[in-house]
Amino acid sequence: MQEQVIHSRSGRIIAVAGFIFATLGVIALAIESIDLVITSGWAFIWIGFVSWLLFWNPSIRITEDGVHVENVFTSAFLSWSSIVRIDTKYSLTLETKEKTFQAWAAPAPSRYSAFMANRTEADHLPESSFVGKGMIRPGDLTSSDSGVTAFLIRSHWEKLRDRGALNQEPVIRSSVGTIRVISFLLLTSIALVSLIF
Repeated sequence: MQEQVIHSRSGRIIAVAGFIFATLGVIALAIESIDLVITSGWAFIWIGFVSWLLFWNPSIRITEDGVHVENVFTSAFLSWSSIVRIDTKYSLTLETKEKTFQAWAAPAPSRYSAFMANRTEADHLPESSFVGKGMIRPGDLTSSDSGVTAFLIRSHWEKLRDRGALNQEPVIRSSVGTIRVISFLLLTSIALVSLIF
Protein backbone atom coordinates (compact mmCIF):
# COMPACT_ATOMS: atom_id res chain seq x y z
CA MET A 1 0.00 0.00 0.00
CA GLN A 2 1.27 3.45 -0.88
CA GLU A 3 1.51 5.77 2.12
CA GLN A 4 -1.09 8.54 2.10
CA VAL A 5 -1.15 11.69 4.21
CA ILE A 6 -4.39 13.62 4.69
CA HIS A 7 -4.76 17.17 5.97
CA SER A 8 -7.98 19.14 6.35
CA ARG A 9 -8.49 21.17 3.18
CA SER A 10 -10.47 23.88 4.97
CA GLY A 11 -7.93 23.80 7.82
CA ARG A 12 -5.10 24.55 5.41
CA ILE A 13 -6.99 27.58 4.06
CA ILE A 14 -7.62 28.90 7.59
CA ALA A 15 -3.95 28.33 8.48
CA VAL A 16 -2.72 30.29 5.45
CA ALA A 17 -5.10 33.14 6.34
CA GLY A 18 -3.68 33.11 9.88
CA PHE A 19 -0.08 33.10 8.58
CA ILE A 20 -0.80 36.04 6.26
CA PHE A 21 -2.51 38.03 9.03
CA ALA A 22 0.37 37.37 11.45
CA THR A 23 2.99 38.31 8.83
CA LEU A 24 1.22 41.52 7.89
CA GLY A 25 0.92 42.42 11.58
CA VAL A 26 4.65 41.96 12.17
CA ILE A 27 5.47 43.93 8.99
CA ALA A 28 3.18 46.78 10.09
CA LEU A 29 4.95 46.93 13.46
CA ALA A 30 8.37 46.77 11.80
CA ILE A 31 7.50 49.77 9.59
CA GLU A 32 6.79 51.76 12.73
CA SER A 33 9.77 50.54 14.74
CA ILE A 34 11.84 47.40 15.22
CA ASP A 35 11.40 47.92 18.94
CA LEU A 36 7.65 47.47 18.49
CA VAL A 37 8.23 44.07 16.89
CA ILE A 38 10.27 42.98 19.91
CA THR A 39 7.80 44.31 22.48
CA SER A 40 4.41 43.97 20.74
CA GLY A 41 4.89 41.45 17.94
CA TRP A 42 4.35 38.44 20.18
CA ALA A 43 0.57 38.49 19.69
CA PHE A 44 1.06 38.10 15.92
CA ILE A 45 3.66 35.39 16.42
CA TRP A 46 1.13 33.62 18.68
CA ILE A 47 -1.54 33.86 15.96
CA GLY A 48 0.85 32.33 13.42
CA PHE A 49 1.81 29.51 15.78
CA VAL A 50 -1.80 28.73 16.73
CA SER A 51 -2.76 28.71 13.03
CA TRP A 52 -0.07 26.09 12.45
CA LEU A 53 -0.96 24.13 15.60
CA LEU A 54 -4.73 23.96 15.02
CA PHE A 55 -5.06 23.92 11.25
CA TRP A 56 -1.79 23.08 9.46
CA ASN A 57 -0.07 20.42 11.56
CA PRO A 58 -2.91 17.92 12.28
CA SER A 59 -2.85 15.00 9.86
CA ILE A 60 -3.74 11.38 9.27
CA ARG A 61 -1.07 9.14 7.76
CA ILE A 62 -2.20 5.80 6.36
CA THR A 63 0.57 3.22 5.94
CA GLU A 64 0.96 -0.51 5.48
CA ASP A 65 1.49 -0.84 9.24
CA GLY A 66 -1.54 1.16 10.37
CA VAL A 67 -2.96 4.63 10.86
CA HIS A 68 -1.05 7.53 12.43
CA VAL A 69 -3.24 10.31 13.85
CA GLU A 70 -1.56 13.65 14.56
CA ASN A 71 -3.86 15.92 16.58
CA VAL A 72 -3.28 19.33 18.14
CA PHE A 73 -1.41 18.16 21.25
CA THR A 74 -1.39 14.37 20.87
CA SER A 75 -0.21 11.69 18.46
CA ALA A 76 -1.42 8.12 18.10
CA PHE A 77 -0.60 5.02 16.08
CA LEU A 78 -3.17 2.27 15.55
CA SER A 79 -2.28 -0.97 13.83
CA TRP A 80 -4.89 -2.30 11.41
CA SER A 81 -5.76 -5.17 13.75
CA SER A 82 -6.51 -2.74 16.60
CA ILE A 83 -9.26 -0.91 14.68
CA VAL A 84 -12.73 -2.35 15.30
CA ARG A 85 -14.92 0.48 14.00
CA ILE A 86 -14.56 3.57 11.80
CA ASP A 87 -17.12 6.33 12.39
CA THR A 88 -17.64 9.80 10.89
CA LYS A 89 -20.45 11.32 12.97
CA TYR A 90 -18.58 14.49 14.05
CA SER A 91 -15.13 13.76 12.64
CA LEU A 92 -13.22 10.67 11.59
CA THR A 93 -13.22 8.45 14.68
CA LEU A 94 -11.25 5.23 14.98
CA GLU A 95 -12.51 2.89 17.68
CA THR A 96 -10.47 0.17 19.33
CA LYS A 97 -11.49 -2.21 22.10
CA GLU A 98 -9.79 0.03 24.67
CA LYS A 99 -10.17 3.58 23.41
CA THR A 100 -11.61 5.93 20.79
CA PHE A 101 -9.40 8.24 18.72
CA GLN A 102 -10.84 11.28 16.95
CA ALA A 103 -8.90 12.90 14.11
CA TRP A 104 -8.77 16.70 14.19
CA ALA A 105 -7.62 16.69 10.53
CA ALA A 106 -10.79 15.03 9.22
CA PRO A 107 -13.90 16.91 10.37
CA ALA A 108 -17.34 15.86 9.15
CA PRO A 109 -19.09 18.23 6.72
CA SER A 110 -21.68 20.79 7.71
CA ARG A 111 -25.37 20.01 7.25
CA TYR A 112 -25.43 22.30 4.22
CA SER A 113 -22.55 20.42 2.57
CA ALA A 114 -24.27 17.11 3.25
CA PHE A 115 -27.54 18.42 1.81
CA MET A 116 -25.80 19.57 -1.39
CA ALA A 117 -23.92 16.28 -1.86
CA ASN A 118 -24.35 14.20 -4.98
CA ARG A 119 -26.21 10.94 -4.25
CA THR A 120 -23.87 8.96 -6.52
CA GLU A 121 -21.06 9.58 -4.00
CA ALA A 122 -22.31 6.58 -2.01
CA ASP A 123 -22.17 4.16 -4.95
CA HIS A 124 -18.51 3.13 -4.55
CA LEU A 125 -18.19 3.15 -0.76
CA PRO A 126 -16.92 0.08 1.13
CA GLU A 127 -19.62 -2.04 2.79
CA SER A 128 -18.58 -0.99 6.30
CA SER A 129 -19.59 2.61 5.43
CA PHE A 130 -23.28 1.77 5.53
CA VAL A 131 -25.49 1.88 8.61
CA GLY A 132 -29.00 0.51 8.60
CA LYS A 133 -30.67 -0.09 5.24
CA GLY A 134 -28.15 1.30 2.80
CA MET A 135 -27.84 4.58 4.69
CA ILE A 136 -24.59 6.47 5.20
CA ARG A 137 -23.62 9.34 7.46
CA PRO A 138 -22.99 12.73 5.82
CA GLY A 139 -19.44 12.42 7.15
CA ASP A 140 -18.90 9.39 4.89
CA LEU A 141 -19.40 11.39 1.68
CA THR A 142 -16.08 11.47 -0.18
CA SER A 143 -16.43 15.20 -0.84
CA SER A 144 -15.63 15.75 2.87
CA ASP A 145 -12.33 15.39 4.74
CA SER A 146 -13.81 12.74 7.03
CA GLY A 147 -15.38 10.86 4.12
CA VAL A 148 -12.32 10.59 1.90
CA THR A 149 -10.17 9.54 4.86
CA ALA A 150 -12.74 6.98 6.04
CA PHE A 151 -12.97 5.63 2.48
CA LEU A 152 -9.19 5.08 2.29
CA ILE A 153 -9.00 3.47 5.73
CA ARG A 154 -12.08 1.27 5.28
CA SER A 155 -11.00 0.11 1.82
CA HIS A 156 -7.64 -1.14 3.09
CA TRP A 157 -9.09 -2.44 6.37
CA GLU A 158 -11.69 -4.51 4.48
CA LYS A 159 -9.01 -5.98 2.16
CA LEU A 160 -7.01 -7.07 5.19
CA ARG A 161 -10.14 -8.44 6.89
CA ASP A 162 -11.10 -10.45 3.80
CA ARG A 163 -7.58 -11.93 3.61
CA GLY A 164 -7.73 -12.86 7.31
CA ALA A 165 -4.86 -10.48 8.08
CA LEU A 166 -6.46 -8.73 11.06
CA ASN A 167 -5.75 -11.46 13.61
CA GLN A 168 -2.36 -10.07 14.61
CA GLU A 169 -1.71 -8.63 18.06
CA PRO A 170 -3.25 -5.12 18.20
CA VAL A 171 -0.75 -2.28 18.62
CA ILE A 172 -1.84 1.10 19.99
CA ARG A 173 0.60 3.84 20.88
CA SER A 174 -0.30 7.35 21.95
CA SER A 175 1.75 10.26 23.24
CA VAL A 176 1.50 13.92 24.16
CA GLY A 177 3.48 16.39 22.05
CA THR A 178 5.36 17.92 24.95
CA ILE A 179 7.21 20.45 22.79
CA ARG A 180 3.92 21.66 21.29
CA VAL A 181 2.30 22.01 24.72
CA ILE A 182 5.27 23.90 26.19
CA SER A 183 5.57 26.13 23.09
CA PHE A 184 1.87 26.97 23.25
CA LEU A 185 1.96 27.81 26.97
CA LEU A 186 5.16 29.83 26.63
CA LEU A 187 4.00 31.84 23.60
CA THR A 188 0.59 32.42 25.18
CA SER A 189 2.22 33.77 28.35
CA ILE A 190 4.64 36.03 26.44
CA ALA A 191 1.85 37.32 24.16
CA LEU A 192 -0.37 38.14 27.14
CA VAL A 193 2.43 39.92 28.96
CA SER A 194 3.30 41.94 25.82
CA LEU A 195 -0.35 43.02 25.46
CA ILE A 196 -0.72 44.00 29.11
CA PHE A 197 2.55 45.90 29.42
